[in-house]
Amino acid sequence: MAQLLQQYDWFAALASEHRALAAATTQRVRYAADAFVARRGELSQYWIGVHEGLIKLAVYNIDGRSSTLSGVPEGGWCGEGSVIKREPRRYDVIAIRASQILLVPADTFHCLMAESLPFNAFVIGQLNERMGQFIATVQNERLLDVDARVAQAIAQLFHPMLYPRTSKVLELSQEEIGLLTGLSRQRVNQAMRRLAELGLVEISYQSIRVVDLDGLRAFGMASL
Repeated sequence: MAQLLQQYDWFAALASEHRALAAATTQRVRYAADAFVARRGELSQYWIGVHEGLIKLAVYNIDGRSSTLSGVPEGGWCGEGSVIKREPRRYDVIAIRASQILLVPADTFHCLMAESLPFNAFVIGQLNERMGQFIATVQNERLLDVDARVAQAIAQLFHPMLYPRTSKVLELSQEEIGLLTGLSRQRVNQAMRRLAELGLVEISYQSIRVVDLDGLRAFGMASL
């Protein structure tokens, strides 16, 4: 586990005793596509990392309608806010595809927060960047057209601090983009064709190559 965690900046920055604690207590769990990693309303017992795969943070109402708050690709971590407050989780965490998830227990997380300045700095940075991302998501859903929402949902997966391991070739199907955006696969397909025509992405079976990341980030934003 120590060798696996060494891939993550927060772990590499820890003192040796804190690395030993994290390595001894962190779990690696495999989840099938559509499986719940954590459920809304349950006590937040773990800080969640995506070692392989893709998850989403979403809220569902009693009628089955949903709102996706964020997608978290390989290399990303989430859920620190609920763990810090030791409160019930306010959203579901769901594997979009088969995923390997790292679970850092809340007690370990709080010990690192209390004793490690590098870990504190990392978590504060995560919270700050995620707040900015959530504000952007609300803005995009309310003010952008559908094509621009799809462009921004893809661009958000390239956040350099939250998701440092995202590759320019995303193994991401249009159905999975639909799950991230709350749109139908057919509507996502239309949006992706437009982005491809503009030279922002190249579409292949079950994957997307981002050709112009800056252009993708800017797409549709002039209307704001």
